[in-house]
Formats: sequence, structure tokens, C-alpha cells
Amino acid sequence: MYSQELIKRCFVIGPMKDMSRLNLLARKIVAPLVGPHGFTVITPEEGNIGSVMDQVLLYLEQADILVADITGNNPNVMYELGIYHSFGKPSLIVKDSSVSNELEQTPFDIAAYRFLDLPFDDTEAPKALLKPRFEDIIKVLGEIDWFPNPVTRFYNAPIAEIPTAVGLSKNYLKNFLSMILPKVFMRYEDSDDFELKVYEVTGKDDKGNPIERQLDQKQREKLQFEILIPDKMHMANHDYIRNLQEGKLIDFVGAKVIRRSRPFNLYLRYDETGAPVLIDIPTVLVTLNESIQRRRGLQETQIDNSEWLLLETQELERFATKCELFRKKLETEFPSTKKKIRIVWRWNPEIATLD
Repeated sequence: MYSQELIKRCFVIGPMKDMSRLNLLARKIVAPLVGPHGFTVITPEEGNIGSVMDQVLLYLEQADILVADITGNNPNVMYELGIYHSFGKPSLIVKDSSVSNELEQTPFDIAAYRFLDLPFDDTEAPKALLKPRFEDIIKVLGEIDWFPNPVTRFYNAPIAEIPTAVGLSKNYLKNFLSMILPKVFMRYEDSDDFELKVYEVTGKDDKGNPIERQLDQKQREKLQFEILIPDKMHMANHDYIRNLQEGKLIDFVGAKVIRRSRPFNLYLRYDETGAPVLIDIPTVLVTLNESIQRRRGLQETQIDNSEWLLLETQELERFATKCELFRKKLETEFPSTKKKIRIVWRWNPEIATLD
């Protein structure tokens, strides 16, 4: 029988110049409260990783609950607390009222959230104040996705769940584009045949199934490839593109590239010389758009709409930049791809044409 007992950790951080106070908080105040619930209490000086910062970062990731002593507004503690906030995991923020300066101001972004002034020199009083708060957290620890803090409130999610252009571009380049390029331009060593087959969808049969025609050798020799980075993220949506096709605003037809029996669906058009152009519009950008739209809706009363439009443009530019780097790398490693791959920035079929 396998055990279903969970590993549970409570990480206690604070100014390391005063380890006696940090250990007092961890061992005399926190441990008696969370230990009975199966939690191991750890502090930054534990562990055997050479770098203290590496050890702290690892413990922040492992922690199920964080207790942060912000006495003295120590910058290291604030930095570590900010990192932990990005995970969306629960934390309790405390200050030692027995040593805090009356003029010491708690940073505004933390002061807006609950923190506790505790007299560390009287361990029973802090335990009485912390006990119900720990119990509230432990009760819902496995039931809710993330806990509120200044970071998760703004993004409406932990940072790790926020898709970014750079992160999405890596998956797009690795799992999609690299499966097609440069292979679609390459021939077998022992023949003139191309390694990958390319099909154009010419229509549908009586049953609604696509009618496909394989591009011939002459067409393959003239083949080009375009990646269209839209002017607005919603333009990467399949429904949007389908509406453009039905309204004849674009002359794209369906296309398919076959690699090892696996089909990759693309679009195809013919340029002014009659050369076929394979086209991809990264629909992965829809995920990014949904994330930005969700945050925009949440914050629309606080942030001018132009700032969110700027973020959308910046993310599209970052995605396009990664695609450009990919193209340049291909051209360096595979000279036969030179001038055959084009990254179109700010593609907007409503106001311009490609040629």
C-alpha cells in the first residue's frame, strides 16, 4: 500500500544578521503551530547548496507556507517575499514589535495587505495570534489554486501561469516550426524528390471532405514560407481567419505538410509570380491575447487602455523577434533556405496586402 502522506514545508525567512531572532520565530513560535499538522519548518541557513541564494530560491519553491519577518524592512527579505508572491502560495508576514522602530514604515504594497506586529520576546502571544491564521490556511491549502497578494491580484493568477511571448515562442518554434523548417525545402540525397510532401486544399467533395492536390516538382522549387505576426492578437484566431476567407479579404486556401505521416495544417497562397507561399499565422498568440484581455478587464478602471495596447504590441514584437532569430539561424545553418522564409510584422489584412 502506497502512502498518501504529503510532504509539507513551512519556510521562515527574516534578516539573517540576527539568526537568533529568526530561529526564535521558527522554532519557538511557528514550529509548535504547524508541526502537529505535519509540516517541517526550515530556515535559510539549512541545506548544503553552496550558494545561500540558490538555497533560498529552492526553499521558496518547495515551501507550502511562507512566514516572512520584515522587521527592519530588510531588502533581501523583501526580494525573497516578492519572488514567493509570484508563486501565488500562502504567506504570513510578521514584524517584531519588541524591536521595531516606531518611525519604521512598512512598504505600501505590503501594508495594503494583512501583516502582524508580534512581540517575539513573549512567544505565547504570537502563537495565540498566528494559530487561527495558520489553521485558516491549512484548511484550504489543497483546495484553492492561488492565494491573494499584490502580484496575484494584479495578474489574476500566479506569474508562473501567465503566458509570455518569449515562452510561447519557444514552444511554437520547437514543437511546430522546427518540424517543418528547413525540412520542407530539403531533398533526399539520392534523388531530386523533396523530403516532405505539401498538399493544397482545392475544395470539398460531396461529403464535405477536403480535396487535396500535391504540389508538383516545379512548384516546390519556387516554394516560399511566410510567418504572419498579426497587428492585433485576435487576428490569430481561426474564426477570424475563416471569416476573412469567406469574405474574400484574403486569398488563402488550406494546405498541409506531411512529416512521418503527421500532418501540419497551414495556409497557402500564390504570389504575383505564381509561386506558392506556405503561410502560418501563430494561433498560439490567442492564448496570450486571452491572458492580456483577462487582466485588462480586471484592471480597466485603474490603467489607461493605451497602456494595455502598448503591452499587446510589445508582446507581438517580442514574438516576431524570436521568429526572426530562428530564420537567421536557419539561413546560417542551411544556406538553401536563404530568401525563402519571411517574417511579416504587423500583418493586418483589413488595411494592407502582403505583396
